Amino acid sequence: VDLSAYFEGYAGSFVLYDLKNDIWNIYDMEHATARVSPDSTYKIYSALFALEEGIITPEDSYLAWNGENYPFDAWNRDQTLNSAMSASVNWYFQTLDKQLGYARLHHYIRKIGYGNKDISSSRDTFWMESSLQISPIEQIELLKNLQNNSLGFAPENIRAVKDSIRLFSSDTGTFYGKTGTGRIDGKDVNGWFIGFIETADNTCFFAVNIGAKDNASGKRAADIALSI
Repeated sequence: VDLSAYFEGYAGSFVLYDLKNDIWNIYDMEHATARVSPDSTYKIYSALFALEEGIITPEDSYLAWNGENYPFDAWNRDQTLNSAMSASVNWYFQTLDKQLGYARLHHYIRKIGYGNKDISSSRDTFWMESSLQISPIEQIELLKNLQNNSLGFAPENIRAVKDSIRLFSSDTGTFYGKTGTGRIDGKDVNGWFIGFIETADNTCFFAVNIGAKDNASGKRAADIALSI
């Protein structure tokens, strides 16, 4: 599909998968199959792994703030999974990964087939413009597996992750999504918005990714997705 009018000033792609009808709609196939850093979209799976290992539970996902002053006010307080996902609190998910440990983390990354499966660069920042990379189409494949739970995770943990990325509900369905922003030298160079829409009889999965020298943020990707 030609959606170039929505992407003015950005290299980018839009991918939509209609589960019931098994139909893909793709703008810019080259970009849709190219791997880039997941940035904060990775947090969906960081949460799932930590839930599966019992580091947090659906009933108790509280982590205390260590008192360090972070650049966003919402980060400078105690967190639960829902608050940390909503405000995209890096330290919360870095703490989960640290408690999980490198070996278990690598096991889960391989188990779900996450992009290039490369977490070698840094224990804290491998998902932030670093070694781990994934394409928009792969993002949708993973979300589909999450929704169908074809990877065998505990159903209550899948539910907890889905609850943490639920943006709004209406009579017609429920909208889930997560943004991600890649920042290099103070400039937003990689923007993501991924998620899905559940209705009574179908689920549609989407992924938008944009790249530019600046202003390519998750918020901008979300604006583009919602416009489309």
